[in-house]
Amino acid sequence: MGITMRIILYILAISLLASCSGTKKTSRSKTMAKPKKKKTSSRTAQKARGAMDTISWTEIDKSKDYYETIQDLDLEKRSSYKIKVFFPFSLKDTDLGQSTDNDTNLGRMTQFYSGMLMAIEQLESEGMSLNIQVMDAESGNFDSKLQSCRDADVIIGPMDFDQLAVTANFGKNNDIPVISPWRTHSKLSKDNPYLVQLIPGQVDHYDKIITEVKSKFQDKEICLLGRNKSLDKKYFAYMQRVAASINNDNNKRPLNEFVIDEDSLLTGETAFDSIFVENETFVGILPHWSFENDSEFVYNAVRKLSAERGFNKVILYGMPILLDSDRITFEHYFNLNMRICRSAYVDKTLPAVQEFRKKYYNNYKNLPTDSAYEGHDVMMLVGRHLFNYGKKFQFFMEDYDANLLQTRYDIQKVFKKNDDDQFKDIQYFQNKHLYILTFENNQFVAK
Repeated sequence: MGITMRIILYILAISLLASCSGTKKTSRSKTMAKPKKKKTSSRTAQKARGAMDTISWTEIDKSKDYYETIQDLDLEKRSSYKIKVFFPFSLKDTDLGQSTDNDTNLGRMTQFYSGMLMAIEQLESEGMSLNIQVMDAESGNFDSKLQSCRDADVIIGPMDFDQLAVTANFGKNNDIPVISPWRTHSKLSKDNPYLVQLIPGQVDHYDKIITEVKSKFQDKEICLLGRNKSLDKKYFAYMQRVAASINNDNNKRPLNEFVIDEDSLLTGETAFDSIFVENETFVGILPHWSFENDSEFVYNAVRKLSAERGFNKVILYGMPILLDSDRITFEHYFNLNMRICRSAYVDKTLPAVQEFRKKYYNNYKNLPTDSAYEGHDVMMLVGRHLFNYGKKFQFFMEDYDANLLQTRYDIQKVFKKNDDDQFKDIQYFQNKHLYILTFENNQFVAK
């Protein structure tokens, strides 16, 4: 473990409140390049496809009235910015030796934090002055730490849902943007234009998968896979509505559905034998994504489907859990020609990624994981928006169009269901960018 990393963890463990990378004043003589402006969509808001909750997840038109409104905003540009970050370090009950174990929460968060530090260094070299304060959200009194954020220009985190909901409302009440890099939910906060969720929502994943699948396969080849449970039926119903809206006909359930007998996954000789048709491709969709509720079922379904496919060609689409689970192997990826919907993808052949890997290793004597790239990209996103647009940068995030290390951001306004595109009705801002990762030549590539 590098010297810098030991210093970081030592400060966090002792004080649970560290100031780092930005207490010095830096010159603003350099001009940071503004991001390219995205082409605005010519489409108007679509009718909701039947939301799984109270929020419409359809694309919202960037209207002339909206831009006329935000042009009148006081941008509150400053010479230096304060950023408060809540990490789920859980230092009070955690062995600090886990900081180098990338399979632990502390290891992942240490990687994320280290990536952020490298972004801060880059931002300061580009002319920014930043004061970064890091707090452990899961040790000590969270409310008192949150109250200390009243002077913040931006708050990043926390991860815990309840803490994030409180923080989102705190940001709304104090005009402080709150960036959520780890959690996403439509009901975190109401009427809150200060909340920015960087993880696309569950139904965003469904929209992406169904649109992708229907562009490549016929409806008769596509099959939704799930359990005989109410939540799985809701998943099916939503995806059927998406498919039906694309078809624009009277068939409200155009896709096949297959209800899996959970007992057959463990004790039965077969579980999927009835779904295969000779000389036809079977395209399955597993809509499950919760580690807490779905991981065992997803693993058993993948294992059984992989074993039973025989000589049939199977293509399995699914959620990030398929890639994030350590129980699903390369054999499963290969046998099922997996295609995974995910918001992050690191192309290690890119020069910028290779340069980051080199600098990261030189700094920390460790190779970066996805968490390090994510931490870097989150801080670059926030820093460059502060520089270009000031404290109320979130109202301009829809214009951001730049390649980062592990993703692109497509930040859009989210409104109440059936509301018009009006500035006052913003519920929150949401990243909508998603990749379809395809397993080819023993690796996943973004399509």
